[in-house]
Amino acid sequence: MRLSKIKTKEIRYVVWKYRLKRFLPHILTLFLAVIVAGGAFSAYSVYHKKHQKQLAKQSEVQREKDVNTARKKAQKEKTTLKPWYTYHSIAHAMGGLDGKDYLNSIDGFYPAYQKGYRVFEMDILLTKDNVAIGKHQWGCKLSDPTSKKGDPVSYRKFKNTKIYGKYTPTSFLDVLNLMEKYPDFYLMTDSKSTEPADAKKEFNVLVQTAKKVGKEDLLDRVIVQVYNQRMYWAVKSMHPFKHFVYTTYKQPDAAFYKVVKFCKQNGIEAITSPKNDINDYRMELLAKQGIYSYTHSVNNAYFAKEFMKLGVYGVYSDFLSPAQVNNSYIRANCPRFASRYVKTILPGINQ
Repeated sequence: MRLSKIKTKEIRYVVWKYRLKRFLPHILTLFLAVIVAGGAFSAYSVYHKKHQKQLAKQSEVQREKDVNTARKKAQKEKTTLKPWYTYHSIAHAMGGLDGKDYLNSIDGFYPAYQKGYRVFEMDILLTKDNVAIGKHQWGCKLSDPTSKKGDPVSYRKFKNTKIYGKYTPTSFLDVLNLMEKYPDFYLMTDSKSTEPADAKKEFNVLVQTAKKVGKEDLLDRVIVQVYNQRMYWAVKSMHPFKHFVYTTYKQPDAAFYKVVKFCKQNGIEAITSPKNDINDYRMELLAKQGIYSYTHSVNNAYFAKEFMKLGVYGVYSDFLSPAQVNNSYIRANCPRFASRYVKTILPGINQ
């Protein structure tokens, strides 16, 4: 019965007092339970956050240890400088890590160098304040190198934003410092500036960066990727680079023949073609002219072998080791018994 229906004031007070006495312990118990549960949840939240921070810190410490270990091992792997086109493998975007590609990071350099890579491709962009950096494209999410539709940011913001939250953002100057420390590898540029004016601006920044730190001589180990003849002449006007690669996209065979002729006339050492553009005619044409042929990106040893059967000399790769690529080249170009003989004599070739 509702208290409002009890007409006598004294009786209504007695009933209210009785009910209060009866239900108050339950109310207090429920109230205390809520407080205890809230405290326990709050304590768990604090512990969880602290634990997550510890895990993140441990992961970061472990990654730093891995990078330092790879760096130390890489220092032991130094060899004499060879012509860049003697290598069948090129580390795409400075080498992939943990299944991630397009990193363009020195963190990818050390393990790739240790594996035997001596040619490293790097995507080149300019920051908002005209600093040359390694990045595939500007995206809406700065930490994700595969994101799209973004605008250039300042160099400081770029350097302070870890790639995928853990990998080191890398500038052209960082790579020059690596080239000084490791005198047996080449840097291949992948510029997104294909128009002459844009190419001049970008490569002027590269040249001036090297000059400011007294490392202009290292530009002799830079392999410039060009996409058309106008870009080639624009880059040439900025600095007498010694090495060039001509990269083609979706060109008919007739146009490809003109590209080969241009490369032959100007001493361009290699042509890179997308995987879909590889065919017998083009590979035979390059072989006759003594121009090396590359394709990208290949992360499967079987596919590397199949492309090499068509006449491809080398591949850009994120995850294959140079030994795996070399093995693919041998299997593509040697009879089966010869391939088995070489693998028996050189067991490390399958590593």
